[in-house]
Amino acid sequence: MAIETTILNYEVDRYPFLGIIQGYLGADRLDEIHEGTNHELLTRERDQSTEFHQAYYERFGEDFERIYKRLLAEVVRPFIGEDLVYQRIPTFRVHLPGNIAVGEFHRDRDYSHGEGEINFWLPLTRAWDTNAVWIESSEGAEDFRPYTVEVGQVLVFDGVNLAHGNKTNETGKTRVSFDFRVIPRSQYKPRTNVSVNTGVKFEIGGYFAELGPEAMALGSREDTPSAKA
Repeated sequence: MAIETTILNYEVDRYPFLGIIQGYLGADRLDEIHEGTNHELLTRERDQSTEFHQAYYERFGEDFERIYKRLLAEVVRPFIGEDLVYQRIPTFRVHLPGNIAVGEFHRDRDYSHGEGEINFWLPLTRAWDTNAVWIESSEGAEDFRPYTVEVGQVLVFDGVNLAHGNKTNETGKTRVSFDFRVIPRSQYKPRTNVSVNTGVKFEIGGYFAELGPEAMALGSREDTPSAKA
């Protein structure tokens, strides 16, 4: 399906990613987690290497997965319009002041991602200007512009074919976000290529999972965690 760059809204109380990540990182103000730290300019090889990334990947578990699958079932699937295959573990990003979050401007196909993948980018702090993601308007245009995205919104775009990246963050605030890729089930084809970060194959049971019927009933509002995990 053709995807135009767009923004979707979601209810922060029903999908409390913010509180979970605050708990993972032990921080109430994610946009200030840079205070008291000193990080060299990140590169493509090291842009997943900070202590914040380590905390996320070490603590990632059922609390996050339950809310993630709920978002996929209730927000993403209706947008896609059919069953879907999704990235099992979303990629975590931290864009520190004076630094970058992704090592280079790129198209995801540069890293062996395949046609049919759709990118969803969800910030947990306000994203604007130099701490936002910058995307070209059409393939090859290179007319990059930042997308302002608020907490409670998710940016959808064609990351396989549109070049995107980030600038040096000059806002004075850290941007924390995660992103994931989804494939309409009808377009999914298992591939032997592997992810540049995790080294797993782009197939169900590796990089991807299939959203099953159980994800359509992931609990009521009463069982939605709102406190920091």
